[in-house]
Amino acid sequence: MRPIIKQDVAIYAPEVNLDMKAAKEICQILISNSATIRSLALKAVYFSFENIKHFDEGATILIAKALLAMQNKVSIAVAFVDYDDEQFPKLKALFPNRSLPLFRTENMASILLGLKSPPLNQTIVYYDKDAMVQTLISQELSSKGYDVVSINTSDDFIAKRRQYLDKAIYIYDIYFDITTNFIPVTISGGIVTYTLYKKVDKNVSLFFNVQAHNSRLREGYKVFIFDASDTKEFNLGVLDFIMSLALNNMRFEACIAVCGLKMSLDNDKKDLCARSNVLFFNSLEECKKNPKIQELAKVYQTTEQKRKGLTKHLVAQLPVFINAAIETLSSLTGGEAKRVDYKVTQYNQTSQSDVMGAMIQFEGDVSGLVALCFSKAIVREASMMLLGEESQSDDELLDVISEFTNIIAGRSKAVLAEHNVSIGISLPKAYKSEEEIIKTLSSKQGVQVNLLLNDKPLVLFLAH
Repeated sequence: MRPIIKQDVAIYAPEVNLDMKAAKEICQILISNSATIRSLALKAVYFSFENIKHFDEGATILIAKALLAMQNKVSIAVAFVDYDDEQFPKLKALFPNRSLPLFRTENMASILLGLKSPPLNQTIVYYDKDAMVQTLISQELSSKGYDVVSINTSDDFIAKRRQYLDKAIYIYDIYFDITTNFIPVTISGGIVTYTLYKKVDKNVSLFFNVQAHNSRLREGYKVFIFDASDTKEFNLGVLDFIMSLALNNMRFEACIAVCGLKMSLDNDKKDLCARSNVLFFNSLEECKKNPKIQELAKVYQTTEQKRKGLTKHLVAQLPVFINAAIETLSSLTGGEAKRVDYKVTQYNQTSQSDVMGAMIQFEGDVSGLVALCFSKAIVREASMMLLGEESQSDDELLDVISEFTNIIAGRSKAVLAEHNVSIGISLPKAYKSEEEIIKTLSSKQGVQVNLLLNDKPLVLFLAH
């Protein structure tokens, strides 16, 4: 049983009657694959019931324990997926404490675990009879920019599917614990937004990364927003914490805004907040349209535009992208990478005729782009691991490039996060030829790293 790797997720889909004998064999495979999953820096492992008609309860629990052990050992998300209508209630009964997440499809799993981002403003129709869980999950999705339509009855769900057809994403028959102890961060347009959950109290300081916040101040960000639009229970102790941050922000001529707060404050608290330079707005939209907020955001954007070419902060992250690329491609091809040279330059074309490429852009505590150019032979070798067979057509190879570029990007983002550097990464754009990617890079100064993987050319180019 070999996994199918899609983007940065490994999916196991055995075609068996899941009894204890089969489960023990599957567990052995999961254990033996842990090292490979770690080396590829995958983000999740899904066990699919798509080809399983019958399952034994004890066998299913055994596999769940193996997946949870892998989760603890390798630090990845795990889940059961692709079950049918009859299997869903049986699986729910096996995991009453939601210890192992259940998702009806791989797509639902990746969206709800934060591994995949649909287009912003995408409508999501979410059906769940559990009102509390539905509220939490709807809030999580809404905070990420999606239009969520919450449905509580099967009749309404059927009606909505008829209404939206293929113009919406549908989420149903899921079962997992949405509770998380972190505050999501979004960085865009020179503004840092911290999204607060439904209930927040003075313990917010335990989950807030002050070190990363201070790093953003030093980087030059001037606007920090705490979005409380979906917060129902807001303890006043949270304001004390926000004011302590705001007093430090004043040293950097930066401000903090609180948006969507639904509780009223007494005059003394309002006066303290005003002296701490904490601003209040009825909504996130009102805040971002405010002239003072726009002016401060523009200060950062103007500073960024004046930073021509590379910055020291960006170059300092170069080893992260190099190591992620080398480790991922070495794992996929079984090869060894050697660095030939590197220099600050505009992109220099290789002497090879069969080179393809991919590029990702990122924004956040550091901003820029990373371009990767590889021999077609490297891509074909990688396709064996990703697809189980060697791809031949250019279209198939482009799909493979996108898959392992996603893995590289995800690993880079995770490593940077460990060092309190937060970035958002775009979807990769794949190129059929080196000439196509050169057109995009023609005016950019960057660092070009030339490597050989199995004696075949591999180029990494980092630019602002």
